[in-house]
Amino acid sequence: MGVRNSLKNGRDFLARQSHNYRMMLVRSGGGMFLFNLTGQYSSIFTKALGADNMTIAWLQSVSSFISMLISMPVGYVTDNYNLKKVMGAGLFLNIAMVGMYAFAQDWKWIFIAMVINLFTMALMFRSQQVIITNELDSAERARGMGVRMQVAMVLGLISPIPAAILVDRWGGLTIDGIRPLYYLRFVGMIIIYSYVYIKLTDVMPTPRAKKSTGFFDDFREVLDGGGRKLKVMMVVGALGALVWSTIQSFTFLYAAEVKGANALVLGLLPTVETIASVILATPMNNLADTKGRKYAFLIIRPALWLFFVIVILAPNQYWLLVAWTLRGIGMSTSAYNTLFLEMVPAEQR
Repeated sequence: MGVRNSLKNGRDFLARQSHNYRMMLVRSGGGMFLFNLTGQYSSIFTKALGADNMTIAWLQSVSSFISMLISMPVGYVTDNYNLKKVMGAGLFLNIAMVGMYAFAQDWKWIFIAMVINLFTMALMFRSQQVIITNELDSAERARGMGVRMQVAMVLGLISPIPAAILVDRWGGLTIDGIRPLYYLRFVGMIIIYSYVYIKLTDVMPTPRAKKSTGFFDDFREVLDGGGRKLKVMMVVGALGALVWSTIQSFTFLYAAEVKGANALVLGLLPTVETIASVILATPMNNLADTKGRKYAFLIIRPALWLFFVIVILAPNQYWLLVAWTLRGIGMSTSAYNTLFLEMVPAEQR
């Protein structure tokens, strides 16, 4: 009875939402399914193409610097142009990025792909966040973001284990073993993203109280409109991004080389993470809508800290499954992103 009611509530919720919101669910779900085919192997693939650990670190550092340079200009673009076209540019670049991985001949191709990916992240994900935030009512915003995250996680749950089996059959953690997954992802993205772009309706910029006078004045206006809390959140977000960007290129490489994780365990890591997130996502996002975004965010954050501790101290590869489960718990709510976006005036998101 409880499952039936949950399904009915889910259908009723989706029926209330806009067409564009549902298209963002398709993009998120399809994108995550395809991402989880290759995500845990990207750094291993890069190293197999000839990059050493220092080169991978250098690639990440350069990428982070470029990301910093383009972040605010892209925000200006999403504020002032049709978000369907901004989304379309991001979708196209995302396909191009995966194509670079699929046909890479050496690690230099991966560097180009990483640079392209920065524009993808900035254009596609920024416009997606704004579309979703603006399409949802305030009372259901955390839940709506949580539903998007759940759809992505559930579909992302399907792909890692089959991907691990295919890698093992095609030659293991080698170029020949991993590359076919990028072919599959490349073709899949062309199909799904073309459908999303065709079906998406125009999303014009939100009318502003006063006419834009330039990029820097607009940025100052955002800071003034958001007040002290927005400034604090920006600092916290920047520090978090610094930590995350420092480790993200090495997480699965570390699991494979230092902790001895094989292809199957590497496939299980995002699986257990997703299961934990899916189980907790609905109650945590409902909590964010009732008790508050900050409360929901802080109550589960310690799980992410424990993730780092266990990854460092894990005596064998199987402890990594515990660590990734905790990581899924720590990232099971969209309360942080909801809170951050709500601090920005609607016309400037």
